[in-house]
Amino acid sequence: MINSIVRLSSLLLGVALLLTGHGLQLALVPMRAQINGWNSADVGYLSSMYFIGFIIGCFTIPRLVSRIGHIRAFAALTAVMTTAILALSLGDNMLFWFVMRLAAGFSIVGLYLVIESWLNSQVENEVRGSVLSAYTAIVLAGLAVGQLLLNAAPPEGERLFVIAGMLVVLAAIPVCITRSRQPPEIPTASFSPMLVINTSRAATVGSFVSGCVTGSFYGLAPVFGLEIDMSVAQISLMMALGVVGGAVMQLPLGKLSDRIDRRRVIFAAMLTGTAVAAAGVMLPVTLIPWVMFMFGACAMPLYALSLAHASDFVENDGFLEVGTGLLMINALGSIVGPLVTSQLMFHLGPGSYFASLCVWLLLGTVLVLIFIRTRDRQATNFHEFSPATSAAAQGALQMDPRVEEEAAEPVMEGELISEDDTENSG
Repeated sequence: MINSIVRLSSLLLGVALLLTGHGLQLALVPMRAQINGWNSADVGYLSSMYFIGFIIGCFTIPRLVSRIGHIRAFAALTAVMTTAILALSLGDNMLFWFVMRLAAGFSIVGLYLVIESWLNSQVENEVRGSVLSAYTAIVLAGLAVGQLLLNAAPPEGERLFVIAGMLVVLAAIPVCITRSRQPPEIPTASFSPMLVINTSRAATVGSFVSGCVTGSFYGLAPVFGLEIDMSVAQISLMMALGVVGGAVMQLPLGKLSDRIDRRRVIFAAMLTGTAVAAAGVMLPVTLIPWVMFMFGACAMPLYALSLAHASDFVENDGFLEVGTGLLMINALGSIVGPLVTSQLMFHLGPGSYFASLCVWLLLGTVLVLIFIRTRDRQATNFHEFSPATSAAAQGALQMDPRVEEEAAEPVMEGELISEDDTENSG
C-alpha cells in the first residue's frame, strides 16, 4: 500500500490542494453572500445551483475527457473552477453569482472524475481498498482545513477568494507534470431511478436525506452562524468540526454495519442525528460548534452506509450503475434540502435551521423504521463496508474494489436482488 501511495503522491497532492481550496470556497461563498445583503432564501438558491452544475458535470465531463484526455481536461476545468471562484469578488449581482456557482459545481465534479479515474487505473486490486481509504481521508482532511482557512483574512475582502483560487489552480501542477500513465477514458454516467429504488428503498432514502442535510450544512451553516452572531472563528470551527465528526465516525459505523443489519445502523445514525439537531435549536451559541461535531458524526456517514447497503443487493457488474444512481439521488437531495431549509430560515428565522435538519432526519428515521419492520433483514452483508464521501463523484465508485471484480466475473443470471424479489432487503 505504501509503495502505491508514494507512486501516486503527485495525484494525491493535487487532491489535497484542490480539496483545501474547495473547502474554503464552500464556507466562504454563503458567508460572503450574506455579508452582501442577500437573504437566506437567496443563499439557498445559490447552493442549489452548485449541485445542479454537479449533476450536469456527471453526465457531460466523461465525453469531454474522452476527446481531449485527462491532463488537458484537468487543466481546463481548473481554469474554469478558479475563474468561478475569483469572479465572485468582482461584484454581488445575483444572476452572475448563480452562473458562477453552476460553473463551480460543473468543474469540481469534473476535477473529481479526472483524478479518481486516474487513481483507479494506477492502483492494483490488492491495495485498492487501502488507497480508497487514504483518498477519502485526504478528501475529508482537505475540506476541514479549508473551513479553518476562513480565519486567514476578513470575509468582507477579496483575499479569501484569492487564496481559494490559488489553491485550486496549484492543484493542477502536480497533476499536469505527473509521469503516471493517463487512463483511456471515464465511463459515462448512467442510471435508472427505479433500479435504485428497487434495489433498496432504505438506501434510497438514506442517500436522499444525506444530500438534504449535508447540502444544507455546506450551503447554509455559515449563514446560520452569521445570523446568530457567531464570529468568523466560531463559524470556521463549527464547519471544520462538522467535517471532522463525519470523518471520525465513518469507519466505526461502517464496520458496525458489517456485523449487523445495515438498516439498523442507518436508523440509529438518523435517530441520533435527529436528537442532536433538536438540541441545536435550544443550546447556546458557544456550544453550537460541538453540536455540529456530533451532527456531522451522525449525518456525514449516511451516504457511505447507504451505498454499502445497496451494494449488498446487486452483483458486481451492476454496482457502478446503482452507485451512480445513489450519487444522483444524493445530489438531488443536496438541491432540495437547501431550498427548503433556506425558505424556512427566511420566513421563520435562524432557529429553523436546526429544526429543518431535525425534520429531514426524523422523516428518514421513520421511513427506515418502516422498512425494517416490513422486511426481514438479509442473512449476511455480502460486501465489506468501503469508505466513501458524497463530495466525491462517479470516479469514487470506480475506485471501489467491487468494480474491478466486474471485469473478472461473468454476468450472472439474476444479477439484481430487488426488495420485491426477496425478503431480506430494506
